[in-house]
Amino acid sequence: MSDNESAEQLEYFIAHVRLILDGTTMQGLDVWAQRFSELRQISEFDLCQRLANAIRSADLPEHALGVVRYGEGWLYDRMGKWPEAVKAYEASLAAFRRASIPLDATLLMQIGSIHQDQGDWPKARDAYQAAVTAAADDPHGLGLAHNNLGGLALISDDLTAAEQHYAEARDLLRDRDKRNFAAATHGLAGVHRDQGRLQEAQDLDVECLATFQALADMNGVAAAVGGIALTHLYAGQPQVAIHNLEIALQISLDGKDHVAVNRTLSNLAIAYQELSEHGTALDYLHQAIDGYREVQDRHGESVALVNLARFLFANGDTVAAAQARDVARAMCERYGFLQELRRLPPELH
Repeated sequence: MSDNESAEQLEYFIAHVRLILDGTTMQGLDVWAQRFSELRQISEFDLCQRLANAIRSADLPEHALGVVRYGEGWLYDRMGKWPEAVKAYEASLAAFRRASIPLDATLLMQIGSIHQDQGDWPKARDAYQAAVTAAADDPHGLGLAHNNLGGLALISDDLTAAEQHYAEARDLLRDRDKRNFAAATHGLAGVHRDQGRLQEAQDLDVECLATFQALADMNGVAAAVGGIALTHLYAGQPQVAIHNLEIALQISLDGKDHVAVNRTLSNLAIAYQELSEHGTALDYLHQAIDGYREVQDRHGESVALVNLARFLFANGDTVAAAQARDVARAMCERYGFLQELRRLPPELH
């Protein structure tokens, strides 16, 4: 479809929605949501954005504004436009509150996840804890909040807290939400992997992979395959890890999941470094660093910069390694990721 045809279709659709949206029913909003969902499923993000902007120019009731702004938040989050995503989610939260619709926990978790991706872990933790409070009488929402807290604890290297949160999430979600139960299972696999419990980690990732496949959740499939790859890498099997990482990378590229793409590129760099294929490793690592910068993933960029200093030092380029260390240190100190600097070789401290 050409740009002109897309514009004509969009204008016709918005005129139709404005005609039938009377402010008291969900009829027009359902039509909008169906079209928005169709477009996002085929990754037509630009048209999604225009669709959202156009519908917001209508005189929407609060509940409709909440849904539209939530859709925009999802869209901007997927596009890596995180400040815009936070703004949209906050506007959605305010609209639902004005409409007396209790969706605080859901919106707070979305906001927290963006702060987490940007590296502002204190704000992320505050948002997740607020979500726990808001979901006190909602077992499903409570399970989701614990799932998010588990993820934050895992990347913060607090494995005890991570294991507790993921266990709580699994208990709450087991019979309520297959997709998020699988996500909590994948998170717990990560905890076990970092604890050195590799077989348990592998078993959990295989379990959640089957669930994601049954649900046709390709983002989940990519995450589970990536987890299986990491366990092989931890077990000293980099070639097997690379095979699985390449599968995960292609799935994430097809789905335009920028965060997952960058994470997988970083892991491919580590795997190739294990094979002493230094040029390939550095190429993947530079791609990951560029990708993290593009989507403003401060933690991911910090991790990758530390890895760059480590790789260069291991390859005997001490001058370049020191320069990379200085960039990594500045990044980690600026955004509060000092724990990442502990991974540098003693000679670079």
